[in-house]
Amino acid sequence: MRFPCKASPVQGGSHVYSARLEVSIALPYKNAPRTKRFEAVVDSGATRCMFNAEIGRFIGLNVESGKLEETQGISALARVYIHQIALYVPGGPINIEAGFMENLPVPGLLGMNGFFENFIVLFDLSELAFDIERIHRV
Repeated sequence: MRFPCKASPVQGGSHVYSARLEVSIALPYKNAPRTKRFEAVVDSGATRCMFNAEIGRFIGLNVESGKLEETQGISALARVYIHQIALYVPGGPINIEAGFMENLPVPGLLGMNGFFENFIVLFDLSELAFDIERIHRV
């Protein structure tokens, strides 16, 4: 499936493009209510999928009860709480382990563990687009 990259304004009147995908999440149980769709950044530099803690609370997680991981981000040490969730992406849901963090500057990041291990991602900046293909594991 092909998706367009999306433009974001930057200082000086210019803009940058990023790969963002509309997703929703839920607890990993049958018929669990899920969030409305929101944009998550497809981030090959992120170790794992991460979501803002408020989104986790919305689906019913006690965020701080998750397994604590302290991770070094680009500017500071951050506390991340790991939980099992269902990630709803184009092509259907996948059960993954994801981190939840206070004050994440975006609603979600789709990283190596959770997303890239389930999809082949091709960035085509010549057309300002990206492709994803689901990997079906046996």
